[in-house]
Amino acid sequence: MPYHSVELPLDPTVSDLRAAADDYEAIAVTMMEAILDRYERSDDPFIDTKLNLISGADFPDDDPIRGRNAIYGWIQGRGLEALAGHANWLERGGGHESLVRRIDLALREILDRLRQMRNRNGGHLGFFMFPDGTPFLLDSAGRPAPTTLESYGFSDLFSSKGMAAAANRLGDEAILNEAIDYVFQVDEAISNRTFRSDQVSLDPKNRAEPRTGYHIHGPTMIQIGAWTLLVDIGHPEAVDRGLRHVEFELQTHANHDRHWEHLQEGDFWEAVDDDDRPYVEPDGVILSDPGHALEFVGLAYKFIRQAETDTNRSEGHARRLTAAKTRMFTILSRNFENGYIEGPQGISKAFDLVTRQHLSTDMPWWNLPETIRAAASGLTATTSADEEAVCLRIIRDCHNAFRLYTRPDLHLMACQTRNRDGQPVDVIPATADADPGYHTGLSLLDAIDVFRQL
Repeated sequence: MPYHSVELPLDPTVSDLRAAADDYEAIAVTMMEAILDRYERSDDPFIDTKLNLISGADFPDDDPIRGRNAIYGWIQGRGLEALAGHANWLERGGGHESLVRRIDLALREILDRLRQMRNRNGGHLGFFMFPDGTPFLLDSAGRPAPTTLESYGFSDLFSSKGMAAAANRLGDEAILNEAIDYVFQVDEAISNRTFRSDQVSLDPKNRAEPRTGYHIHGPTMIQIGAWTLLVDIGHPEAVDRGLRHVEFELQTHANHDRHWEHLQEGDFWEAVDDDDRPYVEPDGVILSDPGHALEFVGLAYKFIRQAETDTNRSEGHARRLTAAKTRMFTILSRNFENGYIEGPQGISKAFDLVTRQHLSTDMPWWNLPETIRAAASGLTATTSADEEAVCLRIIRDCHNAFRLYTRPDLHLMACQTRNRDGQPVDVIPATADADPGYHTGLSLLDAIDVFRQL
């Protein structure tokens, strides 16, 4: 299916959305083919998206954070989930049998290698690892220095659900049970606040190190995706556990019924203090990452939709799911308004909920497809014409902005970051490796399903 770079008009019709869905399918398939081409030419069983999304050139092999000796646990874990999700979606649609077979072969090899690396590290995976699995950090000179892993972090979170998705896709019950145990271990760490971010910040403007009394919502939010997968698999605890995470996000990180009078309805903050109050920085800032709030909405909507049809759902669960769903539109609309920058077209990385000002006008790519998924889900959840119009406007603006990131000359991948002037800039949002179909592909596949069923 060719890519047409469809631009959505002021008032998109169902026909317009279906044309956008065709472009999304072209993006997902083309990206997956490129990822597999790169994988199959390599000697190592790792997802290889080590290319500069501005110049199009491969990164030098000897670059300590971009080269082939820097294996990102985030990318490999996200990549497993993306590969499995694309294979399932393509298989349902038909017509991509060869691509699906290639995905399944890669899934098996990458899954086995990640399990070996995890076993080497006492049940953990790291943000940076050498190909043999040894985790490392960067010393004061920016050189890799081996380290040890003691806490569950984001690499474990992404990899546990990626392993579960891959094992379920491959029909490997033994590894699926191992992966589900891994999901539960990560979940316990999140719940008892022993989870520690393993992210090494590669952008000086983006603080990532753990801080005492500073508790981010990201682990809880991302873990919702793990429970959505386990609901689909049929795990008896998945509905209850996932619902608890959704409710925690709503109760602890979102402003409802003007509970915090100095904030606006639907505001969503990145972190809380030890007393679960919005974390106030020394300079008075209450930090919000609008993209993370919008990502939460999309993941929560997807979980709720899956859980509503699950046989393990009780009447009490049904009432709680309905109550949670009614909160989503307010968070969607408020955080899009907080984050979207109309001129260059994009969603900012950081917003202060006190001064109502952008703290960073860098605009990463990933929050646009995540917001498209969230707003598409909002379309299916609302019966209000006014709310439907807002969802359509958000879809339109994010879709048209995402066109400015997409590289038809580079496997339809998206450049990672644009600045306030709308220009691509060499700023790394999280990893130097490009997206393996996680934020972009999985989000857009969900949007396709909505648009084609309207």
